[in-house]
Amino acid sequence: SDLEWAGNASIHDMAAKAGVSEASVTRFSRSVGCKNVPDLKKALVSSFAIGQRFLEGHMDPITEESGAIGQVVKGIIEALNTVNTQTSQQKIEQTASLVNELERVVVFGSGGGSTVIADDAVNRMFRFGVNITSYGDFLMQRMVAATLNEDSLVLVISTTGQIAEINESAQIAKQYGAKVVAITRGDSPLAQLADIHLEVHIQEDEGIYKATASRYALLAVIDAIALELAVLRKDSSKETLRRIKYNLDAVRGGDRRFPVGD
Repeated sequence: SDLEWAGNASIHDMAAKAGVSEASVTRFSRSVGCKNVPDLKKALVSSFAIGQRFLEGHMDPITEESGAIGQVVKGIIEALNTVNTQTSQQKIEQTASLVNELERVVVFGSGGGSTVIADDAVNRMFRFGVNITSYGDFLMQRMVAATLNEDSLVLVISTTGQIAEINESAQIAKQYGAKVVAITRGDSPLAQLADIHLEVHIQEDEGIYKATASRYALLAVIDAIALELAVLRKDSSKETLRRIKYNLDAVRGGDRRFPVGD
């Protein structure tokens, strides 16, 4: 395509193809917000790489054999198998120990998926007596981070680890003595600043219409931390879970297999 060609062409070739002077190409670069022609070429390459996926609109055909549910479940299983080999059991245990020992736990997650998973971390762990809250708003994260200390833990959830605002909040918390655990990909700025990094790096497929399967990988890591925490607080957890089940059954019935608050 012309975009792909322009991203790799010299300024001389670009000017010749457009029928203008090289100076005109430079002026055009600045007029669209680029510093110079190389900066424009980088922007063109990036636009082509991102835009092509949506121009093509790739989608695996939904067949009678698999159906939509088959496609979705296949992606989830692949994501879970990946995170099962990526994430360190030792670091899961270390994280659970910090949650168990420290007085306050806050969870940061922004955007559609990470916000929901941050809320789910609260749902998983409050029942074990943890003082835990979640925050999705960038300004709230920043303010809360400024209130933390050596008895605090920040659990940061991010599929990319590239969001500057959430990374800055994590750095602020660390500055005031809080421990930072990041559930994210290892090649990210967030992973580099964390005290403990839990690797979750799911390569999404080219389909633009399916929900991201990486959400389930993040949930699996949260569930693993919660399970280790429950074991550490086995005696007290048993009693709080019993209380929750008893009070839920009072309003929904008493099937012993109903979930405990899910």
